[in-house]
Amino acid sequence: MKYGPLILPCLLAVAALTLPARAQLQLPGAMKAPTPAGATTTPPGGGKPRAEGEPAAPAAIMVRAPGDRTLEGRTLALNGRTGVLRFTRNAGKLELSEMKLTGDRLSKVGDSCTMTIPGGPFAVEQDGRIEGLLQLRVDVPACPFTLAVLDGAVMVTHKGSRVSTGLGAGTCEIKAEDCRGYLAGFWGPPGGGIGPADSKNIEAARSEAEKNARNNFRALIRRVGNDREKTRTIAADQAGFSARREEVCRDYLREHQHGFCASRFTQARAVSLAAQIGNVEVDDGTAKPAPKPRPRRPPTPRPDGAPASPGMASPAPLQPVFR
Repeated sequence: MKYGPLILPCLLAVAALTLPARAQLQLPGAMKAPTPAGATTTPPGGGKPRAEGEPAAPAAIMVRAPGDRTLEGRTLALNGRTGVLRFTRNAGKLELSEMKLTGDRLSKVGDSCTMTIPGGPFAVEQDGRIEGLLQLRVDVPACPFTLAVLDGAVMVTHKGSRVSTGLGAGTCEIKAEDCRGYLAGFWGPPGGGIGPADSKNIEAARSEAEKNARNNFRALIRRVGNDREKTRTIAADQAGFSARREEVCRDYLREHQHGFCASRFTQARAVSLAAQIGNVEVDDGTAKPAPKPRPRRPPTPRPDGAPASPGMASPAPLQPVFR
């Protein structure tokens, strides 16, 4: 055949183009081959692998944990409804100047009662931090208790009870007053006094807290890397957060209108997540220094000696035009 001698070389060339590429020798320091589609890459220093095309995890956000000055001059009520915790500052120290509890009468089931706790004002001492939140110990002889400081609110714990539910749970009982007052739970400003203008600020605070919590949750998941047990624990805790918030805030007065309790509880969650990755800035009562003003550029002199506008170059001299 006339083209017989050319057939074999052509077939070999086609086969070389269609066969899969073999592994090639890669010298030290040579560039690695691109990651195949759908594969994952491990970030430097370990951590959970990231699929190609997936956006990088958002950076952890620094969260400011409130200090005790947020309580100065505040009068708080349990669930924004009953009781009084009034905080004042005396000689530089925070104290509980008034404490009033509402509850059930001991001598007659079904009757309500209100009692003012005698012996005030009561000393308030700092007791460390738990999950980033400042803890305060209040030395009330009849019923000492601790509280976690939120922004203009507190979570009171008493005898291990987080919320006042059930007979005798989280209560302060004084037989001389014939009263068992409810103490444990969320204390904030009276719900009836929170107006529409306040609600806008509350919603903005909650939106920021949710963003901080979401970013720091993702950063925390990235940090634990391939530890499945830790990942499962963190994810379960995050999944149960909404239910815990509902449990704490459902009885707050007019909560569905202003959302104050939910916003502060969400802020506490953001602080807790930030504390686990070391991103909490403690409010120690000192004001941040004002930023230094940027120096102004000196004006650029014009050719004729007249000052030019600051930061603008002098205009170029006019050139004659020849036609």
